Formats: sequence, structure tokens, C-alpha cells
Amino acid sequence: MNAVILYTRRIEEATSFEFNVFDNQFATENLAVRKVMMAMLESVHPYLTQLEIEYNDSMLVEKLGARRAGELLRLLGSTKENTREHRSNDIVVSRSFHSEMSEEKYQYFYHMKDIAELPHYRLKEGNEDRIVFYFTRYLQLIAPDQQVAATFLNKLSSFSLPYKLVAIE
Repeated sequence: MNAVILYTRRIEEATSFEFNVFDNQFATENLAVRKVMMAMLESVHPYLTQLEIEYNDSMLVEKLGARRAGELLRLLGSTKENTREHRSNDIVVSRSFHSEMSEEKYQYFYHMKDIAELPHYRLKEGNEDRIVFYFTRYLQLIAPDQQVAATFLNKLSSFSLPYKLVAIE
């Protein structure tokens, strides 16, 4: 197996690890991609307190079916009160919501078969992003310190997933 490429950069005390979907040439449901996500989740699990999801109704229904899409949104904390519409020329192009992170939500992300099941999500520590998936472009971990960064890399190794770090300035 070829090594997955992770672009790294420092953000003050934090380290960003970015898995670029295009550069790595893996489908978002590939086991290697899922292992990257699982390693990210395990490295920041104790820090995660918030969740932010953005989705398009019709795309989500097309991917999951109406019933499963509704169940998933409810599981992740979507309510009429916390959902915002994003419009373009009076047409709703997407919706988003914030909710508290829970163990059940963490387990959903950990066991996700396709990291692109939801098009855009942010798992946060308060207002700080820790894991970001952005519209099948990239999956990013923002490790708040060197201990979390080392935990992430150790998890990749424990999953027998070869990786190559490429520093960007």
C-alpha cells in the first residue's frame, strides 16, 4: 500500500494534519481513509465538546434516503430551533446546525463507513476546530499540542497505515 500523504503546518501551539482527498486518490469509503478518521477521532476524543454540520437536503436524501437522512440528522442533534438555512437568491442551498457532542455522536463518526456521508462537518473543542471534513476536498485534524499530534501518528502506526508527512509553510 502506498503511504497516505498528510500535509502539516503549525498554527501557534497546534499542528494541522490535512488529508487531501484528491492528492491521496482514495475513495472516501476506503479503509485507509476510515483509519485516518479513526486515528484523528481517537487522538482528540477527550477534547470534543461541539459538533457543527452543514448539508443539502436533496443531496443527503439522495445519498441516504429520506428516512435514514431524517434519523441521522436527529441523532446528530438537528432541531427546528438550532437549524439555520443558507440561501442564495431566495433558494435554500444548505442548512447547518450546532449541537453538543455526545458519546453516541462520537460513535457515529468513529464507525462511519464513508467519511463523506455528510458533506461538511466540524468536531470542535468549544469554538476551536479539532476535526474538519470539507465537501470531499479534505479531512483535517488540528492537534492542540504535541502530545495529541504524537497520539495521532501513533494511532496511524497501530492501524498499520503507512503515512508521509509533507510540511507546508
